[in-house]
Amino acid sequence: MPSIRLAAAAFKMGAVNSFDDFGDHVSRLVDQAAAHNPDFLVFPEMFTMEIMNSFSEEDFLLKLSCLARQTGDYVALFRQLAREKGFHIVAGSHLVEDEGKFYNVSHLFAPDGQVLVQRKCHLFPMETLYTAPGDRLHVFPTEKAKIAILTCYDLEFPEAARLVTLNGAEVIFSPSATLDEQGYWRVRHSGQARCIEDQVYVVHCGLIGEAAGLNFWGMASILTPCEPGFPIKGVAAESPVNEEAVIVADVDTDRLHEIRAKGAATTLKDRRWDVINALYQLECSSAAGAKARTGQ
Repeated sequence: MPSIRLAAAAFKMGAVNSFDDFGDHVSRLVDQAAAHNPDFLVFPEMFTMEIMNSFSEEDFLLKLSCLARQTGDYVALFRQLAREKGFHIVAGSHLVEDEGKFYNVSHLFAPDGQVLVQRKCHLFPMETLYTAPGDRLHVFPTEKAKIAILTCYDLEFPEAARLVTLNGAEVIFSPSATLDEQGYWRVRHSGQARCIEDQVYVVHCGLIGEAAGLNFWGMASILTPCEPGFPIKGVAAESPVNEEAVIVADVDTDRLHEIRAKGAATTLKDRRWDVINALYQLECSSAAGAKARTGQ
């Protein structure tokens, strides 16, 4: 059976004086994960905000602009770590500037030096004040599994997970950053729902700690379908609440395909295309009507 080992680092931001301090923090967690020989390691959404704790600027938007200027160092750091350790790293997400716009971008660093990117498509309302949305969801084939990245709020939309699943995704990584307990569980419960709806694995990795006056609540979890042979509650591993930790779990992608074909609840196969088609026709009609009313 093709077992793969998934790891997630619940990252707690703290005081740093430079990018190098952030790099040292990251490297310690990567070393912890490397002791378990994972195939994939994921960090939280916008965990590079820890670097903002070293900035002297007072204005939040100026801090974000300074953070985006760290992109070259960020890419170099994780490209080196993935090569040295020999496993894939989903390096959370980082703020990237492109043609005058800021994007919340997740990066997949491969051991061969390849860097693949996924822009966050669904922006949480407060994010729309300073970032632009991506417009495409990708599935990345790797030696171990086909993976997708749905960053935090992206995971709350069933259509997004269904799209990447139908395009072959077996593991969905969800770097996340939430400011309160309700926000965390909203994303976490969405991840567990996606496991059941699409019969995939979800790795949900939450940000912890404080940066730029914002405090984050979270933990890391590795989630599975709820089927015979899987963990009873659909949770393969989880970290303590609001504590930095690395969690690890082994999963079997062949088992996913087995339950999709003949599991106790074949949810992916049993979806009603006629009903779903009616839903999308309704949405398209509503969108066309709204566009006509606004004269766009």
